[in-house]
Amino acid sequence: MDKLKLGPLFRLDDFLTSKNLYTVFQPVISLKDASVFGYECFVRFDAGEGFEDNSFFSPDNIFAQKKAEKDVWGLDKLCFKSAVKTARALGLRKKLFINLCAASLFDRDFQKDYFVKAFQKYGIDCRNVIIEFSERDFSEELDFQIKECSDFFKEAGLSVAVDNMRDFGMKNVYSLNPDFIKLDRLAIKNIQNDRLKFSMAKNFVDFCRSIGTKTVAVGVEDEDELKALLELGVDFAQGFFIGKGEKVFEKAGKKSFATVASFRYSENVEGEQKAKKSGGVDAKKNTGKAGKAGGGGTEENLVSLENEGVKKNSALSPFLKDCRTKIGDFCVEGITFFSETPVPEVLELFQSNVNCLLAVVVDGENRVLGTITRSKFLGLFSSRYGFNLYSRKTIGSLMKKDFLFADENESLIKVSQEAMERDSENIYSPVVVLSKGKYRGIVTVKNLLDTLVNVEVAEKTKDLMLKNKILLKQQQVQDRDMKMAELVQKSFYKSAAPQSKDWEAAFFFKPMSSVSGDVYDFYADRSGGFSGCSLFDVSGHGVASGLVGILSKYLASQIFRMYSDKKLNVMLKAFNRSLTEAKGMVENYLTGVFLRVCGPSLEYVNAGHPDVFIKRPGKKTAALGEDKKGFRGTFIGIEGLPEEWKTVEEKLEKGTYLLLYTDCLVESRNLMGFEMDGRILGKVFDRACQKNGNSEGKTAKKVLEDLMDAFESFTEGVPWKDDLTVIVLRYKGL
Repeated sequence: MDKLKLGPLFRLDDFLTSKNLYTVFQPVISLKDASVFGYECFVRFDAGEGFEDNSFFSPDNIFAQKKAEKDVWGLDKLCFKSAVKTARALGLRKKLFINLCAASLFDRDFQKDYFVKAFQKYGIDCRNVIIEFSERDFSEELDFQIKECSDFFKEAGLSVAVDNMRDFGMKNVYSLNPDFIKLDRLAIKNIQNDRLKFSMAKNFVDFCRSIGTKTVAVGVEDEDELKALLELGVDFAQGFFIGKGEKVFEKAGKKSFATVASFRYSENVEGEQKAKKSGGVDAKKNTGKAGKAGGGGTEENLVSLENEGVKKNSALSPFLKDCRTKIGDFCVEGITFFSETPVPEVLELFQSNVNCLLAVVVDGENRVLGTITRSKFLGLFSSRYGFNLYSRKTIGSLMKKDFLFADENESLIKVSQEAMERDSENIYSPVVVLSKGKYRGIVTVKNLLDTLVNVEVAEKTKDLMLKNKILLKQQQVQDRDMKMAELVQKSFYKSAAPQSKDWEAAFFFKPMSSVSGDVYDFYADRSGGFSGCSLFDVSGHGVASGLVGILSKYLASQIFRMYSDKKLNVMLKAFNRSLTEAKGMVENYLTGVFLRVCGPSLEYVNAGHPDVFIKRPGKKTAALGEDKKGFRGTFIGIEGLPEEWKTVEEKLEKGTYLLLYTDCLVESRNLMGFEMDGRILGKVFDRACQKNGNSEGKTAKKVLEDLMDAFESFTEGVPWKDDLTVIVLRYKGL
């Protein structure tokens, strides 16, 4: 950054400590279903008034200035704090990718545990955070510090990613063993039209999958690139075609969602067709019977597959037993000449055998005197007078006496390292293998690299299989716990909607998995009449969110009765404080609504939840409270957030319908990538409430059935990605 152009009084530190720094979040989507997997944080600087050219305040310029001043750690902390605080305030439900500048590691004030303590302070689970190191920062000077820092983060529960991977190099993969690798824009740009780049990427992605590392494509800019990444089997993607960095959490754009959904839908259809043609239905039945007959269980099957895999691939079995493989195990005979062999004979051999890369010159006792490579030898004859100059010579006069050789008992790893350290002219020349000082054969660089990859893959595969055994045992315990949580949750939930002389209700409840994060409840007054209901959506999935849901349901029911004479916003504050205290350090939080009725009067409060829809007789569907500004409040269960909730009051007419739902209803998409947003849902609800041109007499149950039929038709071919709860209430009037 050019400080002079900013004026002599300008101090960068003063600028950075002001409120000119903010964070944007770019979505990272799963290429399985286009759902948002997480968000990458990017810092932005706003110079404000008084600066004509904001380009001076680009992140690259700011960080370059700080690197020059050797003060990157202070800036990294500011960016990190901004990202974490903003993500928490927005209600983070996904993974968070955070960049760490490697230059910070050299700062004397750098603290590895600063990140972990910050996550604990703001209530963010370390398991949801991925720290990124840029491959551009790797060097001999920094490798050790990055490795040490990476190991510390992993022990603390964080994940590690290598960013800016553009040449599919293996060095940093081996050293860090990262959880994620991000393929740089240059690595995927126009990949659909570059067969070599596509092939290299395919091999790299397959290798990453074999060692359990996830791949993320960065900088996806058009549909063709995204389709190519889907064919490659890349796990995740981000870029302008998917979504730009925004100050709030956004989902994937319609076009990118439709591209992924269409690809997966076609893939499923093709799979079903192939299964039918090959008798796949019967095959599945037979497989099931065999599994039962074997009776060995999941773990035995895994062990069987492991042993079978070793037998089938005999080339890998020695590596599984001993990784100290010798170079002599992989050499081939090659072609040899005596030093007196005339050059024309050598030329004839090279011309007739295109696969011969190296000729070895030996003496009568088979000792190696020198080598001549195919490219070097043929290059001598490329000039106009080459043949006349060299045709009368012997190969001994042209051979190269400086070449790489190795004893047959030397380590494959050691020889490979020596081969890769040669200069660019000789790096791809084969290695000569000796046995007791005499020629035995050669090993090509291609064989070296292939073998190294096989060694690495084999060792990783063995390690993964052993870990899989442990994970399978843990999975059995988790499945048992999940089943228990499911039974407990079901016992707490009502199986039928309440009915009274003034109100009727109907509801649809479907967990995405066995345990739901949706919470619903209906309340009755002292005489048994319908007095209200609640609907909450707990962040996260699985047992934790299910248990928080049960806790929330119990507390909400108690407080709803205790605060029957108070406004709903006052009651919600009490509920928020009770829940926050009761769940302690558990990070799950809630969005939700409360409804309370008394005759034709309705009270409503919203805590960051989708709008409740109201359909009055003779009028179109509208959002309840849409004419009241600022009634939507913050989330529930997060300590330190402002308690800004307002009560909405309404008078009801006979034949009024109310619709409550969780966000799956409006965020689910069709194969074209369109969401059933609030606008579409309002129209669908309008039609569902109609009966012979009016809403008189149509039951809440029938309205719900028509609404769900329309929703399932809209989302046909695209699986739901969240729990779904829908409640329809009908006021029958006094």
